Amino acid sequence: MNTLKKHFLSGLIFIIPVSLSLWILFKIISFIDNILGGFMKKYSPGIYTPGVGFFSLILLILLLGFLADNFFGKRLLNMFENLFKKMPVINRIYVFTKSISQNLLHGKAIAFKEAVKIEFFSGTYTIGFITGELCLNGKETFVSVFVPTVPNPTTGFYLLVPEEKIERLHIPVEEALKMIISMGMFEPENGTSKNRSNSPEEKQLP
Repeated sequence: MNTLKKHFLSGLIFIIPVSLSLWILFKIISFIDNILGGFMKKYSPGIYTPGVGFFSLILLILLLGFLADNFFGKRLLNMFENLFKKMPVINRIYVFTKSISQNLLHGKAIAFKEAVKIEFFSGTYTIGFITGELCLNGKETFVSVFVPTVPNPTTGFYLLVPEEKIERLHIPVEEALKMIISMGMFEPENGTSKNRSNSPEEKQLP
């Protein structure tokens, strides 16, 4: 009986991540397909077949990528980008999501200059991102820090923090973003702990 139970658990351990991975992949492909597929299904039902929206979106992405790498196309796309940056509310979402995309895909940090640790509530700390510096009244200089919220990192808190109150983290911005988006389940390469079996007291911010 114990052997049968062991085999059953081993089978579950194998099939659960495989099934979830395939299900998530199917949902992603279905979502991508519906972006353009839903439009085609509504306005051009004669040419729509399942999957055509997915491949059409791939072609559209390649076309936009070609334009982005072309001098005249880049100027055209910059016009649309500047339009988004001038729109209230959506400009913050756009800048943040673009920063995440560039960090995850290319390892580039545009909006966020550096990851820092600051005191958020009394006795507790959080990770924020330096976006610049601000001098008030020509005397006091503060560091501008954006602290994303979880699980929705497109919103957050804008804080003005004195230089002496921040601790600069020696990790890439993209690593810190992954920590926040994963709610702490991801650890940076130079983190203090790599073993998830360690006690919570042993895990500290870098």
